Amino acid sequence: MREDWIEVEFQEVFETVTGNTPSKQEIDNYGQDIPFIKPPDITNSAIKSISEYLSNKGKLKARVLPSNSVLITCIGNLGRVGFNKVEVAFNQQINAILPTDFIDFKFTFYQAQSGSFRNQLESLSTSTTVALVNKSSFNSVKIEVSPLPIQRSIVSKIEALFSDLDNGIANFKKAQDQLKIYRQAVLKKAFEG
Repeated sequence: MREDWIEVEFQEVFETVTGNTPSKQEIDNYGQDIPFIKPPDITNSAIKSISEYLSNKGKLKARVLPSNSVLITCIGNLGRVGFNKVEVAFNQQINAILPTDFIDFKFTFYQAQSGSFRNQLESLSTSTTVALVNKSSFNSVKIEVSPLPIQRSIVSKIEALFSDLDNGIANFKKAQDQLKIYRQAVLKKAFEG
């Protein structure tokens, strides 16, 4: 670890929240007013595709997160990470890290996708059949924190590199498509003249 970085537990620097689910027995808890995040909606990116929404009544019974919170699955498929761009509610299989002024939420988001972070979650899991990390264990997860300007620089570099990777993937797919067309042209020429 670099000398200007510190290692901290979540509970030392973040407020964390576990989600909940408004009663499905009360149908009017559900509607189209606020996104309701469940583990399948979390795909290691910004949360975009949402399968369920709450009504304003349901929102009053749910735990609601401000934008730029980091959501992490803690039951079943451990360690899937996402962040929200708008206010959302979320279920009890997810723990969330609320944004702070001194730690960039994307810095936390990217660090939570690292192998060392995932290994910590797995080692804290209390069940062998369905992986589960309770909130007190979740709060003991350790991360390394640098000064805010360095965090922002790291996030910027990660996003630039990921953009380059995305461009490379797009170019590769385009080349594959062109090779398929070329292959068909060769076969056509060979058998049709």
